[in-house]
Amino acid sequence: MNIRKMRAIRQDPSPRGFRTLGKFNLEVTPDVTVYNCSLVRAPDGRHMLYGPASTAGETLSVSPAARAGIVEMALAALGNEKHDAAAA
Repeated sequence: MNIRKMRAIRQDPSPRGFRTLGKFNLEVTPDVTVYNCSLVRAPDGRHMLYGPASTAGETLSVSPAARAGIVEMALAALGNEKHDAAAA
């Protein structure tokens, strides 16, 4: 897996305190890419992974271990040092 086209997002936190840090494409394999994923920091400091926005519901499902790895790769792509990769 690889992070492609990381784009830092500079915005104010949501009313509940969540802040989108970046958007990126997740290359699962050379043949499979998930576009427009989001890396979000929760009010308690945890980092969360979201798939692309959809009105149809969930668009991405990954195991906790894979999610932690993707969050770490996304943080590295943003240039951040290692953080708590727990995700909801």
